[in-house]
Amino acid sequence: MKYVRNFLFCLALASCSQAQTTVAPKVPSGYLYPASPGIPGKTVYICGERPFNANGDLVGAGNLTAQTRQIFDNIKTALATVNMDLTNINQIKYSVKTGPDIVAVPVAQAQTLQAVEAAYLATPPKITETKAVTQTTRDDVLIEIEVIAIK
Repeated sequence: MKYVRNFLFCLALASCSQAQTTVAPKVPSGYLYPASPGIPGKTVYICGERPFNANGDLVGAGNLTAQTRQIFDNIKTALATVNMDLTNINQIKYSVKTGPDIVAVPVAQAQTLQAVEAAYLATPPKITETKAVTQTTRDDVLIEIEVIAIK
């Protein structure tokens, strides 16, 4: 009887492991560092959020507006996992890819970011930083965003 139970247990484990391998994992595009989520006064950090959809595909190749929208959608989803939403955002840092000799984000790109941010956030965050970078994680990624949210 003991061997039959062990066999059934092993069979159940095998079927579970098969079921787990057929499920496609969600591809994260950034990193969420929560600290006791959902508790008033606690802080959540979302770092390196990028314009990839749930399948891991780049959204908006060559289009700063589309990429920024995708990132805000990703941030909204990440915050929901810790019982927060976009209204909890206290600080945003934009890293915008520019040319090698450009030290500041061009006005047109800055205006694009402001327009997308206004579409997602009724009230601007207390702190907003926009910096020009010459390199991102991939050549076709035009922007990365970091957020600090407080419950």
